[in-house]
Amino acid sequence: MNRLFDIDGPVMGFLTKIVYSVYLNILWLLCCLPIVTAGASTTALYYVTLKMAKNEEGNVTRSFFRSFKENFRQATVIWLILLALGVILGLDGYVFYHMRFHNAVWTIGTAVFTVAVAAYLIVLMYIFPLLARFENTTRAMFRNAIMIGMRFLLCTALMAAIHFAMGVVIVRIFTPAVIFGEGLCALLCSYFLSNILALCEGPREAADAPDGADTKEEPEQTEDAAGPRDLHGKKKLEYIWDYYKLPIFAACLALYIAGYLLYGHFTHKDTILYTALVNIDAGENLLADLEEGFLEYANADPSDEKLELYRGLYLGGETSGADYGYTSASGTKIVASIDRECLDVVLMNKEAFDAFCENGYLLNIETFLREHSLELYGRLQKRLVTGTAVLEDNAQMDPDVSHSVQTDEYPMGVDLSDSPVIQKAGFQDAVYLGVIANTPRTEMVLSYLEYLYTQQ
Repeated sequence: MNRLFDIDGPVMGFLTKIVYSVYLNILWLLCCLPIVTAGASTTALYYVTLKMAKNEEGNVTRSFFRSFKENFRQATVIWLILLALGVILGLDGYVFYHMRFHNAVWTIGTAVFTVAVAAYLIVLMYIFPLLARFENTTRAMFRNAIMIGMRFLLCTALMAAIHFAMGVVIVRIFTPAVIFGEGLCALLCSYFLSNILALCEGPREAADAPDGADTKEEPEQTEDAAGPRDLHGKKKLEYIWDYYKLPIFAACLALYIAGYLLYGHFTHKDTILYTALVNIDAGENLLADLEEGFLEYANADPSDEKLELYRGLYLGGETSGADYGYTSASGTKIVASIDRECLDVVLMNKEAFDAFCENGYLLNIETFLREHSLELYGRLQKRLVTGTAVLEDNAQMDPDVSHSVQTDEYPMGVDLSDSPVIQKAGFQDAVYLGVIANTPRTEMVLSYLEYLYTQQ
């Protein structure tokens, strides 16, 4: 146990590498400042971190600037090419995003663009580590970067996840983590890259070096090292598991997270109206009328827009019993939705209507209709229902003070009993509609009211 925390122990060694990565990140940032030198700076960074992954770092500063100087010309050419390609892809992405069409040409174009972006990111992750380790032509560097990245997809996904996670931490969680930044990302990626580059080097004769590339440092002497190409069947699987079980697990996790995020992005729909059913059980036909029917009436695009309908909410007067927990949870969800402006219209029974009125959640629907649609007000005037809002209640104050309640009465709802949509559902009791006071979707609320009284 004492050995674990020795100056030469694994814990201190790991902490030392973290400190080095912070120092390297500062060097990398400073050398990237002219922008055009970012390629040489990144190559120098990986030159050092690849040595650190093998515990061969030596003098970090001297190694960094030696690599920066030796690779400056080729790294700058590669970087300028990547920078130009990145600008082109960025402009293409902007055009594709803002010119969305629902046809085969746009879909195929988006697929091609996605593949191009993936290839670009693979090259960006691999080309500078390759340049730090091998000598080769610029064209061969690009070709080898994409080939190696495709061959080792699990490690590629893991490296992408490391950079993505660092970006999220810096932007969304803890901005001062920028001090670790690319230095820590490069160090973590180098532990996986060192295995990949070792496979590319092969034995000392460098017979397996990519495209006949020469290494920039002599590999250690090995005796009959068996690579994955020499193994078959069960032994090959064991080799992959022994060397890559951590990348496999991490890559699967990263792919799951990325897939979840991509699924949410591509299936996202804009909500044009938030509605809720409170103390009402609706069948499939009524749900279809309240959701799909209204979308069709409002000429909404079902692939991009939706109506959010909260169901299964219940408000009651019980302060105890088996249903109290469910009632309390429903009340919490309703209040949270109102605070976030994610609730516009409520369909409810008399008990729920009284509860909404009492808490002051509903606006004066008579004033609302007069201000926005006199024609709709004329049609619904006789169906307006008055409610009582409690403005002040001193029941929880000093018990010696006489109880007093200050209230206000005004039209807060619409009786939907003669609505064609509600009549078709066959409710025995009255159904009321109320509009939440802080709704920002005025036009859609009016359209919803019109729909409920015009749909046959």
